[in-house]
Amino acid sequence: MPKNTRGVQVKQIAEHLGLSSGTVSIVLNGRGDELRISKETQKIVLDTAREMNYQSGKNQKKNQKTAARRESFCIGVFWNLHYMGGLLGQFYSGFLETIKQYHAEVEIVLQPFEYDHLNLLEDAFSGKRYDGAIIGGLSELDSGYLRENTFEIPIVLINQTLENYSSVYVDDYQTGRQCAELFYRNGHKRAGIVSSENRSAASVLRYNGFAEECRKCGIQLKDEWKVTGEGNGIGGYESVRRMLQCRELPTALFVQTSRMSSGILAALRDGNIEVPGQMEIIAYGDGDFSQYLYPTVTVLHVSVAEMAANAMHLVLTILQNDLHMTLSKLHVTKLIYGESFQEKPYERTP
Repeated sequence: MPKNTRGVQVKQIAEHLGLSSGTVSIVLNGRGDELRISKETQKIVLDTAREMNYQSGKNQKKNQKTAARRESFCIGVFWNLHYMGGLLGQFYSGFLETIKQYHAEVEIVLQPFEYDHLNLLEDAFSGKRYDGAIIGGLSELDSGYLRENTFEIPIVLINQTLENYSSVYVDDYQTGRQCAELFYRNGHKRAGIVSSENRSAASVLRYNGFAEECRKCGIQLKDEWKVTGEGNGIGGYESVRRMLQCRELPTALFVQTSRMSSGILAALRDGNIEVPGQMEIIAYGDGDFSQYLYPTVTVLHVSVAEMAANAMHLVLTILQNDLHMTLSKLHVTKLIYGESFQEKPYERTP
């Protein structure tokens, strides 16, 4: 193949190979493994680029690089008002950590929305205000709105997976199952669950996984042991105080939002229920704060800062490489033991 001395563009390589420009751009920028492009495809792209005398951005003059790639973006962060607390601060630290790694100027604009009312911000997804969007705290109704619509800008969802949308997520159903399995291994026959009253699509999946595994393991999960409250310490206290009015209590408690843990522990202390002696607890969420409670709480931990960093990474990758595809990143929860639950040694049946 004759070499082109006038400078080959990504589009020309893509057309020659019958691949998308986005795929070729990812390979030439050294991100093929990261975005799961096959070794065979990477080799073909790189070999062809060499044959066509393609020069990477590293070897081009700064003005050529600037002309080929946009270097400033405005990213809208759509955030459920229910989560406007310390959690948002952790997400922002993750966003900023990723932005430092990119040679781009990125403006982050916070766009709050009411629970179940993301649809009121439809104009914000037109592409006139933002180049891309990151959305967190979706309710089931909000998810339904996104599912039924398509938008001009790339959108990355946090802890939610929907067809045609990029996402950074946890396997919430499996997380719920894991908690029930841990209770079963410790010999529990009765379990309860505490959830935020503003249920997200992710929390519904965790609940379903927990309930299904409890059923399989023969663990009772009575309706009166399924309580809800505001997703904070006050909500945790009030919801568990209601549970304590029951004649019979569970011996294990799954807390769907770790931010409720402080109130839950206070309610159990006021009710003279010892943790972990009479009630073992596992919470879901960021485990950093839970290690400063008394007793410390065992957590199925997911780093919100890390999820935010990856969400920003996905949206900037899509924008800088002009990709017309969705990307996803799975986060695996890590079990961090506290004093509220300690797994008992497995005893084999003789």
